Amino acid sequence: MGIKESSRSLYKDTPGTLTSRTQIAIEEVKDGDLVLEIGVAFGEFAKNISHFRKVQYYAVDVAEFALNDIEQLVVDHQLVDISSEKLKFAENQFDVVVCLEVFEHLQNPYHALLEIQRVLKPGGKFIVSVPNYQGGHLMIYPGLITVGFFKQFLRQNFFKVIKLKMWGPVWNKDNVGESLKTSIRNRFIALGALRLIQMMIRIVQYGTRLLGLKWASLYWCYFFVCENKKDIMGKPLWYKQLEQTSDLKQCHGWYHPYYHKKA
Repeated sequence: MGIKESSRSLYKDTPGTLTSRTQIAIEEVKDGDLVLEIGVAFGEFAKNISHFRKVQYYAVDVAEFALNDIEQLVVDHQLVDISSEKLKFAENQFDVVVCLEVFEHLQNPYHALLEIQRVLKPGGKFIVSVPNYQGGHLMIYPGLITVGFFKQFLRQNFFKVIKLKMWGPVWNKDNVGESLKTSIRNRFIALGALRLIQMMIRIVQYGTRLLGLKWASLYWCYFFVCENKKDIMGKPLWYKQLEQTSDLKQCHGWYHPYYHKKA
């Protein structure tokens, strides 16, 4: 069974209630933008963007029910596996691409990033978030989904990270909360213990921010707001890597100051 068949009924009959996490993405969009969302999920962004911005909204997802749920809200949509298939949209079509907690699910994140870059205008905005792997979210490539390595992944594919925002406590109802419910019979005491733990994390988060520090492991997810710099990219990364390791071009050694610069 393929990923489309397996995902068909995901997000069926689920709410799209606005959270502060999605508000981070909405705040980066401006009136008049052509916006593409990769990975609709519960439709939270789709169902709320029109309340805050006047945009033309497009969407793609691998789950059929997710797209059916927002069909009346979109200019156009596509059922597609962004890991392996091409988007039907034209090159340089969109001002903004939004992709919230999708990359950790992708079997081929590099293919997805190339397709996003293709349909996004030069200088366009890419808003992408990924969860903290320490929160217990299963990852296909856990080493990639860290602040440093994901930033480098974006950067060496010519996405300039202009903002990095962190959201939520890493321990929440989906990880520590479930453990507490199992070990503490009284659900009110378990909930109180979770709230106490989260309050302590938020105090530490606040303290580190006052000191000008970004302690990434304290947060549930990370938002990268990027500018598409494909107009200066030249050849794609895969071809430059091929040149480096073959006789297509004179070898100048393994080190390159751009690609090996610290993220």
